Amino acid sequence: MSEELPTYVQENYSKAVKLELGKWLTKNPLPSFVETKYDGIRVFLFKSGDKLVISSKHGGIYTPKSTPQVFSRVPEFLHAPNRMILDGEYVAREAKGLFLFDVLQVDNRDMRSKPLTERKKVLHEILKGSGLEVEYTLARASEKIIELRDEAVKDGREGVMVKNPQSSYGQAASWLKLKKFDTLDVFVTGIVETKEMRSTGIPRSWSVGVYDDNGQVVELGNVGSMVERVDPRKVKKGTVIEVRFQEVTRDRKLRAPFILRIRHDKTPDECLSSQLP
Repeated sequence: MSEELPTYVQENYSKAVKLELGKWLTKNPLPSFVETKYDGIRVFLFKSGDKLVISSKHGGIYTPKSTPQVFSRVPEFLHAPNRMILDGEYVAREAKGLFLFDVLQVDNRDMRSKPLTERKKVLHEILKGSGLEVEYTLARASEKIIELRDEAVKDGREGVMVKNPQSSYGQAASWLKLKKFDTLDVFVTGIVETKEMRSTGIPRSWSVGVYDDNGQVVELGNVGSMVERVDPRKVKKGTVIEVRFQEVTRDRKLRAPFILRIRHDKTPDECLSSQLP
């Protein structure tokens, strides 16, 4: 059964979009829930009776026996509903580790059709006193959303998630990922041969792209700059990378792209043109 859990997560987790805030608000009117965006691995926590399992969308399975450090802060779940599925992020470098922000199922109740406001109340009752619940703010103005985003970035976070309080779980474009800089998750479509590569054998420039709604590759140009911690030898064809850029040109190329990190937690088919501003 546990082997099926990553597939369940992959097929059911609610996805966020990257849009300009004003454009997103035309479809998701204020007020909005705003949460800190944690830079971790997307996971579901499953509980059945006294058994707990955490699964990532890319095959990782964690149990109290195999990875006790992950569960060291969740003994309260033993007294939670008999069955439940919670949504969150696991951040290995954080002392707390697990950050939970939504609920899909409680006993025999499928919570996904309920509005986020109701799901948040149920989640709070489950997590009360655990310290694992992701706090959120009800923002009634776009200026407040930007202020919260900037505060999160100042605190060393990626940014914030902005969510429609009335949305069902998985409702299209109801969650917005808002970061300090414009970034995209793209995949490497090819290695660009350079003079430096010919002399060292190590690539230093790559062509990158995303998939459009028809599954066709949209080429976004080349990237050859990166932060120091990125190992260029690990950037291969098909590798997913997060890039920062100044703007998208009229011919849909990234201006001044810069590799921030390799996304081991993502696959190319998750790099979609819907991210483009």
